[in-house]
Amino acid sequence: MANAMLCIEIYQFNGTWCFTDTKRELLHEPFVLGIPDIINSALEEQKLIEEGKNYRILFAAKEFPTYHGALTRQNEEMGGAWYSCNEQKGWLCPATLKFFCEFPETIYFKLEKL
Repeated sequence: MANAMLCIEIYQFNGTWCFTDTKRELLHEPFVLGIPDIINSALEEQKLIEEGKNYRILFAAKEFPTYHGALTRQNEEMGGAWYSCNEQKGWLCPATLKFFCEFPETIYFKLEKL
C-alpha cells in the first residue's frame, strides 16, 4: 500500500521552485507552467513567504486535517495534467506519477516553513 500522506521539501533553484527526492530519482525537479505561481499565492495567503526559506509540502489525494488548499484536475496533456487552484492554473509533469498511480482528481496540500 502506498503512503496516504506524502511530503517533499521545496526550495528555490534556477529561479523556480524545485524539490529533490533521491528515492524517486528526482534531482532539482522544477515546478513549471503556473505551479510556481500557485505555490507563491499559497505561501502569501498563509503568511509564510520569507525570502530564501525552504518549505515542506504535505500532500495527499484525500482530505486531511489542516490542509491549506487543493488542486483540482482539469485535463491531462503530454504526459502531465493541468490543475486549478483558486482560479489559477498549473501543469504537473509526469514526475507526479512517481508519487501517485494516476493523476488524482484532487490533490490536497499544506505548506509549512522549515
